[in-house]
Amino acid sequence: MAIQRLILDTLEDDDYDLIAIHSSLASYRLAFALNKYIDLRLFRKDQDIKFEYDAQSASFPLFQYHDHFQYNTYSLLGNKFKTKVKSDSAPTEGLFAEAMEERYVTKHLIPELKNVDYFLKIEAETSQFSSKTLTTNLLTIPQIITAYVVDYTQLKSKNNLIFE
Repeated sequence: MAIQRLILDTLEDDDYDLIAIHSSLASYRLAFALNKYIDLRLFRKDQDIKFEYDAQSASFPLFQYHDHFQYNTYSLLGNKFKTKVKSDSAPTEGLFAEAMEERYVTKHLIPELKNVDYFLKIEAETSQFSSKTLTTNLLTIPQIITAYVVDYTQLKSKNNLIFE
């Protein structure tokens, strides 16, 4: 009797381009700047990207635009979530008692790239899309400090970019 084997080589990862953006703007202001200068139509999704870290939940903003003419989907993702955490230690007395009780914790969507403020994920159905051209256009926006293409296949936490 012959043994049959199934080979699953046909499964491939999602194919998209990922651009890291460094900017001090709030997420809605960056989305507005991208809409204005790059002629996108990003809008805020009803549901943010939510993750549970230990005992805390983090919510990362998500803006999307579906270009039906060129079959591209643009997603602007925040990489940082900052929240206030109260310490469990006993309250101390003195001049700086309240300042010591409150501290802030920052969580990252992609922990390998902690310095990145936002990611622009582009899912292109056709081969006509050029991420280099888009990156060059992003660098013309005055509020963006820098932008560059990231190789998402080398990221350990690339599954955090799957949100649909």
